[in-house]
Amino acid sequence: MSEMTGISSDILDANENINSEKYLIFSIADKFYCFPSRMISGISLFETVYPLPLVPSWVLGVINRYSVPYALFDIGLLFYNTPSPHKKILIMNEEIDRIAFLINDVEGITDIQNEKLIKIERNQESDDITEAVSASFKWNEKDIFVLDINRILSRLTGEKT
Repeated sequence: MSEMTGISSDILDANENINSEKYLIFSIADKFYCFPSRMISGISLFETVYPLPLVPSWVLGVINRYSVPYALFDIGLLFYNTPSPHKKILIMNEEIDRIAFLINDVEGITDIQNEKLIKIERNQESDDITEAVSASFKWNEKDIFVLDINRILSRLTGEKT
């Protein structure tokens, strides 16, 4: 009987992992956001940025990551018209695109069950960060907003999703 309990316990643990996802939580402008950790390639300290001509102010330029260029975006400028402090860089997986985001700091990593996510529907178009938020959840008594990379990329390219 104890063997059956062990097996069913393993199955329950596996099912819990299927119905949940790890999120990397970070701060921008004293607010807390996250991306699913599977989308993130790495985090680095602020480094040399090579400016590009004729780009919007929220495109800071290009960073060199192991001889691969990544476009660096400032979400604070993009959505709040306020520059983010130059502290850390969140590098996205190459499968998404060769992009990186300027962030204040990494706050933590957490595993959230899908049913604990509060989905956010967009009723109208806006030019602020709410346009890029797809869900939220509570973590350490703080509201964490899940950013939708596709909505951010469409904002960067000027297309609406």
